[in-house]
Amino acid sequence: MNEYKFVYGDPEVCTGCMICVSTCSMFYHKVISPTQSRVRVLRVEPGLDFPLFCHNCDDAPCIEACPEQALSRTSKGIILVNNKRCVGHGECVKACPYNAITINPDTGKAIKCIQCGQCVKRCPTNAIWTTTRKGLEQKDPDGRLADLYARHEGILYEKEEFA
Repeated sequence: MNEYKFVYGDPEVCTGCMICVSTCSMFYHKVISPTQSRVRVLRVEPGLDFPLFCHNCDDAPCIEACPEQALSRTSKGIILVNNKRCVGHGECVKACPYNAITINPDTGKAIKCIQCGQCVKRCPTNAIWTTTRKGLEQKDPDGRLADLYARHEGILYEKEEFA
């Protein structure tokens, strides 16, 4: 198993301020727009805001799902979308187990977190951080975070109908 880095968040620390979402859309698209952000924050119940990011899965079902071969993994393990190849049909969106890939409504192309760290730097509560699977196990030895995500996975990773 590889130790790919990804961004992760603690829903009990996250305040739902959406600074990560605004930072991301501003950094990449020069607008404040949740639909153009590569990160999402879902409020599941009062006091639980879940920041959602790409996990750079070992098996990367999004890469396999794309018939245009528009997704690939860098030598550092980060999965990228090639905008010249992406036609926006959304097979990667459907395949992502973390619901972490979306289609940008302005470009019609897939977008996803590429672990640039802009959101991590600007999180006012330090609710998000870059980690690996091993690092997450060390930070969450009792499995509290994993359990929170698992208990709410039906809502967090619910797939929307894609046209």
